Amino acid sequence: MPWRIVLRVSVAPRIGILLLLWLLAYSSKVTELVTHGYWESVAAQSASLLVWTAPAVAACGAWEGVRVRQSRALQGAPVRTFSSVSLAALTPTLILGTLAVAVSLGLLLPQAAGSPGWTTVAIVGLELLVVAAHTAIGYVIGLSLPRLLAVPVALVGSFVWMAYPAAMNTFWIRQLNGTNLAECCALDQVVAPRSILAPMLVSIGLLLAARLVTVRRWSLRILAPISLTVVVALSAWIAHPLGYSAAESRSTALRTCSGVQPRVCLWPEQRDAAPDVVAWATDAHTRLASLGVTTAAELSPRSSMPTSNDVRSLVALSALPEDIPTCAKYGEWPGSQAYGPLSMWLAVTAGADFQVVASRYAPAEVEVTTRILERPHQVQQAWFQQNVKTLKRCDLQPLLNSERS
Repeated sequence: MPWRIVLRVSVAPRIGILLLLWLLAYSSKVTELVTHGYWESVAAQSASLLVWTAPAVAACGAWEGVRVRQSRALQGAPVRTFSSVSLAALTPTLILGTLAVAVSLGLLLPQAAGSPGWTTVAIVGLELLVVAAHTAIGYVIGLSLPRLLAVPVALVGSFVWMAYPAAMNTFWIRQLNGTNLAECCALDQVVAPRSILAPMLVSIGLLLAARLVTVRRWSLRILAPISLTVVVALSAWIAHPLGYSAAESRSTALRTCSGVQPRVCLWPEQRDAAPDVVAWATDAHTRLASLGVTTAAELSPRSSMPTSNDVRSLVALSALPEDIPTCAKYGEWPGSQAYGPLSMWLAVTAGADFQVVASRYAPAEVEVTTRILERPHQVQQAWFQQNVKTLKRCDLQPLLNSERS
């Protein structure tokens, strides 16, 4: 059949226009979640747009299945095989899905820097597999259900499978549809291979089940649910160790470290800012050390484009305990009231902009910090040393009023 006829009778071009416009409009929400300059994050976030692409191709596949069934092209002793008829009918839908995957990645490309790695290729391959699986399942639904039910069932069923697992507390299920890659990646993370392999296997299982359920021999049709169950079980076993996250730790060997007090370690995406970051961190350390505050010997900013306020605040907060005391898990912890004023005082003392820092805290905490900053340095130092102890114990009351401390 000539291509102009295939495209005219297929619903994919019309659905494609709506889908691509929606992806364009929705992508701004995804862009905010991308770690700027990091290919791993760009590729992972593009997978979140599958929640719209998969239902669209499933609905198109169902439409084509209804059309093929009504044409009776597969009945009797057809000249063309089932595979050739189906592939011809589904080609526009598969093209739509491929284009949607390319657009999903392309819309986020301005956030990328450098060149992509194997992970990007693997994620794109996964997205194409998901598109093919949903197209095939939609097609089978179109071949099986009445015309008025086929498209809605395929559309709603696909959307529920792509969207609902994210709200479930059974974490391994989230890993099976391909969209959970959006949980990755900060600069110190990479996509876990398990988070790609598990949904890949599920997609392959869906493709296999879709093919088996359409064969003429009932003995083979019975294998469809069996094979799908086995594949899903295997995928669940692979995904289970991940929990809800799709990431794993990035090798610290990729970092470049410089500076002395503190030692600043930066990821490749941050190296252009190294001189500024080292200067900000050193200045913040010097300011705090002059008041007797001990900070971390090494730091690594999490932002791909760290600002002066980010770096100074990071140095400042390293002076506070990372975890709450064990006693706070079982009873009252008066020291929790001191954390806000202490952390704000540290950040401002380290040289961070007061207005920027104040915007992150409650008015009462800002008021306390403002008062203590007006006191002599010796008083501020004593105030800090006295109140920081309350962050490590539960039997001390913070004395935040500088006149009383």
